[in-house]
Formats: sequence, structure tokens, C-alpha cells
Amino acid sequence: LAFPGASHPHAMPRHPSRRPGSEGRSASQRTPRRAEQAAQGNAWIGAYFYCQIERCAGVTEHTCSVRLDEQLYAAKSDALRDGIDQFFEGRLEVVVIDVPTLYACEVRIMPEQLHPRHGRKVFALDAVTSGAHTIFSKTESKKWPKLPEVILLLQDFSRIPVTIKLLTDEQIEGTGKDGSLPQQVRTAANSRYREGEVDPDSRLAPLAFTSFRVLHSSGKEHDLKTNSDGQTEIVLHPGQFELRCEEGGRYDRLKPDSIEVPACYQQLEFYIVAQMKKQCVFQVVDHMNRPFPGFHLRLTPRESSTQPITLVTKANGRARGRVGVGKHVVSYENKEDPSQWPISPLSQELEVQETDMPQLFNIRVHRTRFPCEIVLRTKCDEPVKNCPFTVRLWQNRIPKLLAQGITSELGVATCDLPAGDLQFSLDPAHLAPFVATTFDLQVTDQGTYAPLNYEVETKTVDMEMRLVTPDGEPAPLCKFALQPRFKQAGSRNFEVALSTDENGIAVGTICLLEPYTFRVKSAGKGGEYMPQEFSFVTDRRTLTVVVARTLFHLIPEDNVVLLVDTSGSMQVYMQDVISALNLTMMQQLYKSSKNFNIVTYTESQVDFRQELVDASPQNVEDAMRFCESIKAGGGSNIAAALRRVFRFKGAQAVYLITDGKCEVHEELLTHLKIFYLGHPLRPKVHTIGINCVPGRVTHRALQAVAELTQGTFRAVCLEQDLNFGAVHKDDGGGPRKIQEPLAPTSDGDSGTAESLEDGHETGVESP
Repeated sequence: LAFPGASHPHAMPRHPSRRPGSEGRSASQRTPRRAEQAAQGNAWIGAYFYCQIERCAGVTEHTCSVRLDEQLYAAKSDALRDGIDQFFEGRLEVVVIDVPTLYACEVRIMPEQLHPRHGRKVFALDAVTSGAHTIFSKTESKKWPKLPEVILLLQDFSRIPVTIKLLTDEQIEGTGKDGSLPQQVRTAANSRYREGEVDPDSRLAPLAFTSFRVLHSSGKEHDLKTNSDGQTEIVLHPGQFELRCEEGGRYDRLKPDSIEVPACYQQLEFYIVAQMKKQCVFQVVDHMNRPFPGFHLRLTPRESSTQPITLVTKANGRARGRVGVGKHVVSYENKEDPSQWPISPLSQELEVQETDMPQLFNIRVHRTRFPCEIVLRTKCDEPVKNCPFTVRLWQNRIPKLLAQGITSELGVATCDLPAGDLQFSLDPAHLAPFVATTFDLQVTDQGTYAPLNYEVETKTVDMEMRLVTPDGEPAPLCKFALQPRFKQAGSRNFEVALSTDENGIAVGTICLLEPYTFRVKSAGKGGEYMPQEFSFVTDRRTLTVVVARTLFHLIPEDNVVLLVDTSGSMQVYMQDVISALNLTMMQQLYKSSKNFNIVTYTESQVDFRQELVDASPQNVEDAMRFCESIKAGGGSNIAAALRRVFRFKGAQAVYLITDGKCEVHEELLTHLKIFYLGHPLRPKVHTIGINCVPGRVTHRALQAVAELTQGTFRAVCLEQDLNFGAVHKDDGGGPRKIQEPLAPTSDGDSGTAESLEDGHETGVESP
């Protein structure tokens, strides 16, 4: 407890005018003093008290002092009395008495039984010995009292312990109408219900873990929160304190809304009832009786210091919330300039009644601006997204800005506009694919507008196309074609043939956001790149496309050996390798003057024929059957395989097809050099590496084998999705492959390209 003299850290107030030398007393000297203080503190418990100011008066007739001015003492004491009385709001009585003590201006807390109304004045040493507590003594401090210091000391000494219990008449979830818990809960072993905790007559229940504030007129605030029993404790000084609910909480009123702390050292207990805010529904409609969605409704209490609340209506024009009882002023909440508001100024008063039933309030507003949503599309039905726009009204040839914004991802321009003939302007950025557009927009007094949709043209630009192979290397001298998919006036409907330069770059003219077909045609015998075709739509000016090399390019030699790795690691590529072998034999060997043979190898070798054979129809047919019977599995002995093929004395070239999962070391290169120099025709070894990462060991090893025999190294990729690969690199974003069938092409056919997600970068990856 905070009574004077109790064992509490703030029980004994600080004394500003200790006697000189009191700090130097021994423990034996201080012990009686502490006992005396404890005895005095116990005497204060339950006692009323008042503040007494003793001022020097009536001594000038008996003394002669130039420093004594009784009028000054009277003025000082009266000012001190008024200040204390104002701070404690009259709850701490202040009595001023005249005493014959020279230079006296003393402030003391006096027990009520020493009040002058009982017949005699008790002051000075008599007051101290009778149990009074000295707050300030001018005779000891030799200074005039200062009001803030005196008030602080009075607060420190007059500390009254207060318990506040917060109750509510709200029906707690799971309780009956009388506030009682169900029978099965009351009888449960772990139930915390205590008989008598809820008064059935008053139907009030403790309000646990609820925050509220206690305010004094001086501006000091105390933030409190109840415990599980709905109560909290605080130490206050005499005075009147206002009680307020937490801002934004479910409760808005406390009854009573203030408490009075008397000048008496006793434990005080207050029961406060919290009133819940009332459930309200606000229906906002415009002057045409249409719901107003997204309306920011501001409710300001008419006679309360409570902060305003803001509600936003939903699509049906309704907003729900709990609002305190009383009168409120409804207004529109918006930080914009009032001239930009969609309604006329709004100020409507409503009153929330004291009822537990939901209350419905109809709020009618007058629109000055109407919501407009203009759908912007290109001629290929692509949305005009993320594009700035403005709406202006021309008056006397002077444009007035009414609205501005950015179109949505769906290409919708949304804004609130007044009625009239307006001008809509689309202002795309320099690199945007859209052409700057201006059109007239009419808005009527009924909120209708036209047009609802508008077609926006797109730019025609020179697009740089970078063709790369799946391993990331440039694709030089690749011939391809671009053809629009739509036949429309103003579009480029003819096919354009292009070819990349030595760096794999080509430049073509396209209309942005229009579908095009990218096509690499078959080059016939020994084509460098595989045929492929896909359709795409892009809004960028740089495009990267992945094209795939064929397994075999043009075979210039007349006598060749096709050496195929059939080890276990080639299993995933074997079907593609067999198809490439069959295609090469049909395109470059069938009915030609060339001689050939096929050798497969693992740890051992299997020959199609013992020697080179001509490319007769029968031999080619047998070779294709041989290829169909190839099965992958086992290890890889490339040294033995090379030794085997170099025994064909008529061979002019060897085409080695492998994924490089074998050891190519100096010893193998030495043996290869011996085989090469020992052969009469010095056959070249052309290596074909499947999925060999540039710069890695396998890539360098196969390249070294080819260079040793003056052959060529060809890196191909068989694991990539060869039909896809458009990627933007400069501007960010990406093209979109077309998934659905498009309009018929110029040949009358309708095609379907494969799908690729928006903005997904594919194709330029190392295998």
C-alpha cells in the first residue's frame, strides 16, 4: 500500500528540508527515527487530511526587521493556496493560518483532527509532535516555496491506493442470458467458474484484459489494463480523474466516466461498467439511388473527444462497424483537393440509439463525378497495360486536367469523371509498344459514358533478333522467315526472309503485339540447323531465339565411317541419334557414289559391314535396319574403337558421335596420332559432341581430337526443347508463345504453336 510510512518504495515522501547533519547520524541513532516514522505511518491509515499553510503575521509590532514584509508573506501564501487548490481540484482542502513565527511560510499535511475548525490552531513544533508532516519549511530552507515543487511533494506524500474493477453488460460467448455458464461447464473439473463471480441480478461480468485510460486535469495520463479478473490497481493523489475507453476498441463509454479520490489514506475500490459500441450498417447511395462502392465514410462524434472513425463501403454500397452511442457527423474522407472529390460536400448528422439491435442508416450523396472504366485493346485484342493516361476538359481553348492514372494489367483505364464532352489521351513511354492516342469521351448526367472500348494502334519497329544454339553460342548464317498470322488492313501480311550474320544477329521489321510465325525451313542435304516453327507475340525490340543444329552437316568426303558411341550414357539420346543416322543416309548417301560403313562401340565394337560398301538402295536399307537394332548399354572404350575404324584403308573421314563420357587423355591422343599418320589417306576425325558444355573438359577433349586430325568439332544439343526459345535480354520482360490456334495464314492453313509462359526465359542454358 502507498500509505505514509508503509513499507513501499514510494511510501515516505522526499523531504526537501532535512535538518543539517541528519545524514551523519549512526545506525543506532536512525533506528528510533524509523520506528517513529513507522508509528506515524500507521497512524495515518484511514485518516482524512488537509493541507495547512502557516504564514508569518502580526510580528512587526514586536520586532524590527528590514527584511520582514507581511504583505509579501500574505501574497505568497495566497498564491500557493490557489495553485494547490486548482491542481487538486478542491479535493485537498487548503487552510492558511497566521502564526507569530518569524519568517514562517510552512506547508504541512495535517490530520483532520488538528483542523482549526475544532477550536484551536496547531502549528510549528506542536503540529510536528502531533503527527503532521512538513512538506516545505521556509524557516529551515531560507527560500520561498515554489509551486511546482510543492505540488510534486504533495503528490508524493498523498498517494492513495485505488482498485478499479471493470464490468460489462455484454453477454459473453458461451454464457446464458443471466450471465451464468452452462451446467456442464460449471461442473467440469477444470472450469474456472466461481459461484458468485457474475451477479445474476445485475448481469454484469468482469471485463478481462481490457485497456482504458485515467486522465487528470493537469494532462497526466495513466494507461491501464485489467487482469483476468477484470480489475487493475493504481496509486493516485486526491482529485478528480476522467476515465476513457481505448481508442479503436469495442467499448466507447464508461459509467461512471470519472472517479473522485478524497484526501483520506484508505484503500479505494471503484466499479466501472463499460458500454459496448452499437452495431451499425451504413447504406450509401447516390442521387440516382445507386449503391456507392468504395466510399470513405468518416464519422465524427458531435459531443465527445473520441477520435473519428472511417469506414469504406463494399461493392453493394454498405459498410458495417461498431459506433458509440450519440450524435455523429457523417462526412467524406479524402485527402485530395475537394474539387477532385466525386461528390458534393457532405455533412449529415445521425444519432446512434441505445439499443442492442443493429441500426441501419441511409446516407444519400450527390455525385459530381461518375466512375468510368474504358477498356483499351490493340487490334489483336492485346490489353494496353501499364500505360499512363490523362483526361482533360477544354474550356475556351484552355485544357483543364480532370483525371490521370495508369491502365491496369487488363488494359482498363479507371477514373472518376464529371459529366461533359471530355478528351482522353493515352501517353505511352518511349519504349512502350503503343502509339500515343487521343479520342473524345462523353459522360452524361446519368453516369453513362461512351466509348466503352477503344482500339489502340501499336508501333512498327526494327527488331534485333539474336539467334543462339542451345549451348549459348551464336548461330551464324541461319536462314529463317517471319510471317504475320493475321490478315488485316495496315498489317504486314507477307513473309520476310532473313539471315543472321557472323554474330548470329538479324534485323527485321515487325508490328509490336501482333502474332508472328518464326520458321526455320529445311535446307535439304546437310542443313546446318534443324527445321522448327513457332508463333510469338512480343512488345520488345530485342528478341533472342534458340535454334538447334542438326546432328550431321554436309558430308563432303566420298568414303566415310560413322562411329557411334552406344555406351550406357547414350541411352537418352539414342532414338534421336538413330533418326539422324537414317535421315543422313537417305539425304546424303542414298543412290550416291559414296561408300560408307557404320561402327558402334562400347567396350567392344560392332560393324555394319567388314569393309566400306557403296550406297546402293539395298545397302542403305540394310544399314537402316542395323541402326534400328542398336541398343545402348555398357562402358566406353574409345581408343579401341578408333583403332578399329582406322583399319578401313579406304576411309577418308570418320564421324564420331558421342556424349564425351569417356577419358580423352594424352595417351589416347598419342595413339590417335599414330593411327592417323599410319593411315595412307590420313582420314579426318570429325567429332560430334552431344550436350557438351563449352569450355568444359569434354568439350575441349573432343575439340582436341578433331584438331589433331584436321577435322571439325560440332557441338549439338538433344535435350533442349528445340521448338521454343524466344527470350528478351535488353528491356526485361519476354515474348509470349501463342497457345491457341490463330487466324488462317496466307496459305489458308491454321496453325497452333506450342505454349510458353509470359516472361519466362528459356533456351539459353548450358546443358
